[in-house]
Amino acid sequence: MEGRYWFSNSYGEAAGRFLLACNDLRDAGHKVANERLELGMTGPAGEPLCIDVAVVGSLNAGKALLSSSGVHGVEGYPGSAIQLAIMSDMCKEAPFKDHAVIFIHVVNPYGMAWYRRFNENNVDLNRNFLKSDEEYSGVPEGYHSVNYFINPQSPPKKKERWFKFKALQFILKYGFNNLKQCIAEGQYEHPRSIQYGGDELELGPKLLIDWLDLTLGNITKIWAIDLHTGLGPSGFDTLLISAGMSNEDLQYLDNLFPGHVQSLDPNAGVGYQIRGDLHQGLEDRYKDAKWLSVTQEFGTFKPLDVLFAVRQENRWTQFGNYFDQVEARRHWSREKILRAFNPRDEVWQAKITHRGRTVFSTARDDLLNS
Repeated sequence: MEGRYWFSNSYGEAAGRFLLACNDLRDAGHKVANERLELGMTGPAGEPLCIDVAVVGSLNAGKALLSSSGVHGVEGYPGSAIQLAIMSDMCKEAPFKDHAVIFIHVVNPYGMAWYRRFNENNVDLNRNFLKSDEEYSGVPEGYHSVNYFINPQSPPKKKERWFKFKALQFILKYGFNNLKQCIAEGQYEHPRSIQYGGDELELGPKLLIDWLDLTLGNITKIWAIDLHTGLGPSGFDTLLISAGMSNEDLQYLDNLFPGHVQSLDPNAGVGYQIRGDLHQGLEDRYKDAKWLSVTQEFGTFKPLDVLFAVRQENRWTQFGNYFDQVEARRHWSREKILRAFNPRDEVWQAKITHRGRTVFSTARDDLLNS
């Protein structure tokens, strides 16, 4: 089965399907240990918001493949679809003890449930996992020059005739790559603005790290794939490597996935340098393990269209007039951001589930053969 079948229509449905997939793996003879890390909040249907985690196989082998999804809320819909497809594939395999597969299903359940990219505190969780020697402070160079444009302090309008014209003016003035870096890097001074990294480690990341502390004790080698959407050509996956990766490891990955690997240098491709992403934080915390990690980014729409959707939704959340979260979720800007990162196109859905499975399988073979 491909594409649309694996996509859920709500966070609650995705979480329920993940739990069923864990049971299916058990029924197929696999050793599975899963847990629900509860945030103490609920979704639109009253469902508990949880980061669901599962370990398949054996942690005693010292090798683990880590698959994570939903760091950016609404991106959890395609991320969950890929994980569900992979788990279905694994049901056809014989049980194994020579490695573990660790699934982290939806790091930001609040954002996925309520149609946001950020969490309950407007924090971008992929800017929240700072290294131990970093502080939650500062903004990128030049950020104050563009802040008023990307973060207007007023409710959104469905159409802004001058948005792209103004954006092009900024691009001509600063250069597209410089502007991309400035906007996307992460900032720690404006809590109501986009790309806010928070002032401390958020609740969800805390719960996840506490669980990983208990889980990764025997692991000496980790292959990690964090699933995202919104960057690059539509339906094409770019494998963005962790900051600080050696040239040797970069070349190694390029040989494994020819034509798909890029550094986070804003001048080298679709990516940009960021602070506090999931892999940076985990690699810094679990230094004793040998890491090989990629962010698998699937393109959706053109960069300015994606930025516009993020900008409009945040304006609504911060400055819109609504009675409660249920009413807020019904607003057109929430649907717009959902579709900016989770297109309905069945061809796109088939492409990403296929490539998600392929990269997972290749990474898993590499882990076992190394």
